[in-house]
Formats: sequence, structure tokens, C-alpha cells
Amino acid sequence: MSKQSEPLGSLCLFFKKMKYYLLFCLLLCASWKVQAQKLHVVYEYIPSAMATFQEHVYFENGIKTAIRDSIPVKANTEKGKGSEEEVSSSFSLVLGSGINYRHIVIQRSDKNELRETGAVKGTNYLVTDQFPGLLWNTNYRDTDTIGKFVCHKATANYRGSKIVAYYTNDIPVPAGPYKFGGLPGLIVMLYNEGANPNYWTLQKVSYPYEGSVPLNKGYIYSLPKLSLQDYIKKSDALVEEQMRIMESKMPAIKGVTTERTKVRGTVEQIYEWEPKGPHEK
Repeated sequence: MSKQSEPLGSLCLFFKKMKYYLLFCLLLCASWKVQAQKLHVVYEYIPSAMATFQEHVYFENGIKTAIRDSIPVKANTEKGKGSEEEVSSSFSLVLGSGINYRHIVIQRSDKNELRETGAVKGTNYLVTDQFPGLLWNTNYRDTDTIGKFVCHKATANYRGSKIVAYYTNDIPVPAGPYKFGGLPGLIVMLYNEGANPNYWTLQKVSYPYEGSVPLNKGYIYSLPKLSLQDYIKKSDALVEEQMRIMESKMPAIKGVTTERTKVRGTVEQIYEWEPKGPHEK
């Protein structure tokens, strides 16, 4: 190589490095922009055919807050009379008496541990969940149009349930309902397969969002603390007690015994500390 070509080669190498540096800066700025922009969406949450709940999800600076009302917002009507009282009473059988705070999940994108509120026998708790994380399979070529969004399919295994989600790249925010997220875009619809499916469907989107998260952090963080395992033990014991009371009030049939299996009506069917699963007595 001649001495004249040496400066030219150094200059080419310099511009090549600058090209990659500028590309890295652009990607970093795009990531910062997504994190900085605030999001507010509303999901319709259907845990059963009996009731519908609203779930508000906020995302800001890598923190997702999901707020679900504790009372059904819609119920089927018959002969002009609302059935909300019947629905509420059936839910109170599981939740226990007393005032139940809204179900709130606070989750950081860079941490698996999350906080959520829960109630047992009218006492509200702040529960710590060592969230196992989600390994999404996005290797699906098909797309589907849900509302005005072109959506891509993703699946994951989560605590004994197969989760099916549809997300859109039109809103590049890794958020979704309840404890779900981490996809390249906003989750538009999500459900779990099985005998007790739960459904979340997107209703409203505000992006970017100009408001704030309507959260009383002082009250939430003042609640008595429980680990998720201790909270589930309390909840399961309450449900078991209520089922025994119900069965004791039923007329006994001679020579007939009733076999009862334990099935949770939630997305979580088997927790990490339950090697045999909740379906075994």
C-alpha cells in the first residue's frame, strides 16, 4: 500500500465506525422515546360468562400499572332487572366479606418481581410475586386484524396455562393486561386455553397519554405484606372452607359420594411451589 492510500484507508475506517455509532444512537433514541411516551389503555376482562370487568393499564418509564375494578361493570339483564347483585354476591362468596380494594399490579420491565393487591376475608394485602417471566413464542407467520390493528400471534406457558396473545407493532410498547407483556408491541387480545378461559380484549387506547396514573401509593404500600405463596395459601383455605359449608347444606344421597377436584378459575392453575399441581387432592 502506498503512503498516499494510507490516509484514505484511515478515513474510510473512520466513516465506517461513525456509521455504526450513528445507527446505535438512533436505536437508543428510539428506545428512549418509547420509554418516555406514556400509554393508557382499557381492556375488557371476562373471567366467566357471569360478569365483565374493566382493567386500566398504564405504562410509563418502563413501569406498568394494571388497575382492575373489584365490582363487575356489566352484567346480563333479564326482564328489565339487572343481575349485578347476584353476580356480586357470587363473587363475595370467594372473596369474603368486607371492602375489597381494586386489584392492582405494579410491574417493572427490567425486573421479574412485581407487587399486586389482594383481599382475603375483607383484609387487603400487598402481595409480592416472584414472577417467573414469560418465554414468548412469536414464530407465527399469520396475522389477524382485531379492530383497527394488524396483530401478530404469540404463545407462552404460564403457571399451568397456555397463553395466546395477539399484539400490534403499531404501538411499540411492551405492555398488556394483568401480568402479561414483554412483546414487541401492545397486546390487543389475550386468553388462556383450557376449561376455565379468561379473556382480555382492548377497548380504548391513549398513546401518547398526557395524564397521570390514578394510584394511591400511600395506601397501597401501607397494606400488610404477604408473599404470593402465603397469600395463595390463605385464599385456597378460604375457598376450601366455603366449599365445605356449601356441601354441608346440600341434601345427602344415600350410597353416593361426591368426588371434588380442586380447579382454580384463574389463569394461574399451578404455582412454582406446587409440584403436584392444584388438581390433585
